Amino acid sequence: MSRYDGPSEGFDPAQPYIPPYQAWENLAHERNRIERELAMSYMDLLKRYQDKCAECDRERRTAVLWEKEHRMQERELSAIRSAAESSPFAFVVIDGDGAVFREDLIARGEEGGGEAAHELHQRLKAYFHDNPALSNIDIIFVHVVLSVDGLSRALHASGTLPITDYAALTKFGRGFCRAQPFFSFTDVGYGKEQADHKVRKLFEVMERNIQCRCLILGGCHDNGYATFLESFRNNHKICLLETTPPAADFRKLSFKRVSFPSVFRSEPVPSRPAMPPGFAPPPTAGTFYTSSRSSPPLPHGGNGVTSLPSPAPTASPNAVPHASLATTKPESSTSSYATVGRSNAPVTINIASHKKTTASRPYITFNKNDQRVDVPLAKPDPNAVRAFEEKMHANGRNFCNRWYLMKNCKSPNCNFYHGKEPLTASEMLVLRHKTRNLVCSSGHHCTEVSCNLGHHCANPTSCYFGNNCRFAEMHGMDITPTLKVYDDGTREVV
Repeated sequence: MSRYDGPSEGFDPAQPYIPPYQAWENLAHERNRIERELAMSYMDLLKRYQDKCAECDRERRTAVLWEKEHRMQERELSAIRSAAESSPFAFVVIDGDGAVFREDLIARGEEGGGEAAHELHQRLKAYFHDNPALSNIDIIFVHVVLSVDGLSRALHASGTLPITDYAALTKFGRGFCRAQPFFSFTDVGYGKEQADHKVRKLFEVMERNIQCRCLILGGCHDNGYATFLESFRNNHKICLLETTPPAADFRKLSFKRVSFPSVFRSEPVPSRPAMPPGFAPPPTAGTFYTSSRSSPPLPHGGNGVTSLPSPAPTASPNAVPHASLATTKPESSTSSYATVGRSNAPVTINIASHKKTTASRPYITFNKNDQRVDVPLAKPDPNAVRAFEEKMHANGRNFCNRWYLMKNCKSPNCNFYHGKEPLTASEMLVLRHKTRNLVCSSGHHCTEVSCNLGHHCANPTSCYFGNNCRFAEMHGMDITPTLKVYDDGTREVV
């Protein structure tokens, strides 16, 4: 049969084309899948490209901003460097309790203080001139930190200074401040660590100051400063001011050293308890940075004591006066005895010459005008003063006068310290001195046996503080005792 004959029964003419068609169709599906994947990949790549372009644009803008900021910071840094180089200064901080000025300068008061300031300034300028790295320093700050009253007591007790002017160190400090505008003389009061703490804080602040090109510490007398300086070992701007021979721990420090023997003592203040009774220096005026005179501190008025002494006399032992002595004022020096004669109470007056008995009885004294005169006590030991202040600092409160001196405090709400441990005899003497700095409300009319307060100014005819003295109302009073009144009423003409 030929091919033109109809298809044989059971034969499909499209059968040969089905496999190629299926293969083509599969390829078409595969192509579509690849095209879709390519499209998706393209879109993902396009998105990532756009993100990168946006990120690059942000980074470019940020770079421009940072470059602008960098230029501004460079200009500011250049200005700071120029300012630091154009206004360098030196800072000298001195622990005046150990680095003591020469006694001949202190004894001359304000004049000596001014001379010490000028001499120290000239010596420092010469030292900077001899060091090329410091030759451009024109401003010199000098800060002396000390306990004026403590050092004054030590100088007088050792015999280093004459005892005629107990305010010599205060006057010296005022002259020291006046002589140079950048010189300061700061009184931190009693307390072993008070000056140390202030010196260290000032030192730390100036050590970080870039304009401070030279930092001088005057504290080689105290090993505590050697330990403090260990953390600044590699700082080349630090210099040590040597006055007395340096403490042992300073030998291992490699800082530069400088000394000015024309200004400071080269030996420590000697310790000699050879002070006559009645020593009572005037109060020191806190911190003085200017030439104005500071007023003496005001009293607490309660049972406690103040931290700074006043121009009050020293404490006196207890005694029992006769009541008539506090109210009757005689007209002449002999009328005091007449006053005694007019008294109704039986009295005994002893006018015979006799030697002072060794067993002293409590008594108080009166002048020719029947005004109470405080009997001075011996000079307190400086070591006892320091121990007393340390105890008071540890307690956090002032000692109660009535509790320790009168063995009785009747105030139920007393804010002062009542300790179970008694004070030593030397510390009790310190407390008596401090208590006597408080003004008795009865003044020179007081006749209380247990009164330990002050009844007149220590220098009523030539008080350094004038009207600012807390005992100003008693100025001009005669403090020459003419009569003793003992606790049993016995009277004795002095």
